[in-house]
Amino acid sequence: MAVSTHIDEVQFAADIELSEYEEHDEPIELSEAAARMLTQEVNGGDDRDGDRIKLRYNRDGEAILTATSYVGIVSLRDGPTIQIQPKAAGTNLLSLLRFAHNTTATTFETQTPYRQGQTFLDALGALYEAELRRVLNKGLHTDYQRKSSTEQHLRGQLNLQRQLQRHPPTPTAFECTYDELTHDITANRAILYATSILLGLVSDPSVSRSLQQHQQLLRRRVTLEPVTVQQVERIQLTRLSDYYEDVLRLARLVIGNAFISELEAGASASFAMLVNMNTVFENAVERAARAAVTDRDGWRVVPQDRSQSLLTGGRHDVTLKPDVTVFDGADSVRMVGDAKWKTSPPKNADFYQMTSYMLARDAPGVLFYPNCNGANASQSIVAEQYPLELVELPTSKEVSNHEEFVTVFKRAVAASLSITE
Repeated sequence: MAVSTHIDEVQFAADIELSEYEEHDEPIELSEAAARMLTQEVNGGDDRDGDRIKLRYNRDGEAILTATSYVGIVSLRDGPTIQIQPKAAGTNLLSLLRFAHNTTATTFETQTPYRQGQTFLDALGALYEAELRRVLNKGLHTDYQRKSSTEQHLRGQLNLQRQLQRHPPTPTAFECTYDELTHDITANRAILYATSILLGLVSDPSVSRSLQQHQQLLRRRVTLEPVTVQQVERIQLTRLSDYYEDVLRLARLVIGNAFISELEAGASASFAMLVNMNTVFENAVERAARAAVTDRDGWRVVPQDRSQSLLTGGRHDVTLKPDVTVFDGADSVRMVGDAKWKTSPPKNADFYQMTSYMLARDAPGVLFYPNCNGANASQSIVAEQYPLELVELPTSKEVSNHEEFVTVFKRAVAASLSITE
């Protein structure tokens, strides 16, 4: 991920607006630099399951762009700027994000409501801003950092080697190494960096204004510099800093899915912030499934369980990893499930994949889809003995608040587990 610390002023206006899996209906001229950024930088990454924005060319050499499950914004070198919106969440996008990432902010519900037509990044920015505000209201955490500096008085430990190199036998200054209590720690640098990324991408004036206020407060005490996902993952919270857990989870999401770079003087900045809605949906289904088995003695849900392989008879067996595997108290598999964030009809590959999971685990299966107005809901039998249910979850159901959304979402997932009774 290429990054720059000068990201505060980046703003965008979308030239192309798409929904998930939608193909742009007009071919466009795409420069070599823009195509290279799209194929090598935007569509690359460790979590790549396929192109984030598919690119092909017609006979005239014009580019045709097709969205996938990734939503967000991409500003390519030399243009255009592409915005991709989720279409299966309705006005519940904030609640889906909040539930999927297990955030607990209680203030954003009335102050930053999500409205139909807002961009995905405004929704993410609103949720992040609410969590950051909660942290700032509690107070920035401080910790001891090891520092080395030249001091007028001896402080901490004397760095003897550097002292001898830099000062005469009768010194007037001392090369010291000491621990200093400071706000300028990795956790605060991570939330400042994520704040700066989002500040350049959100378009909602109220969210942008709040993020800017938070950024100014943080920069008084914290250094603005790029922070990697690996650095965020290494942060160890304590009893005194565990209130950072939610905002760091969102900061990791922002940092891990952003690409920002600046070209030579006079050129426009290029950037991308794309989040895989498949991952968001999978996380939400997993959390709901865990809640559904909480009261069942010894039952548990294992996400992405890799303990079973498909024996192919060749040299390479295939490791299976359904999104959720439900085990009962006797450690027997009672259900395997997979989440598919798509509104199109199920493909044969979806059925083949789920059939493999079911036969390998000798268990019923469920394919979870977002709301598709009943088009994907169905039931069938695999190998004349295993029920396979296709369930549409109420991702776009009209609800009055976040708690109601979570209740109906959990209830729908729990109902799908009834086939295992």
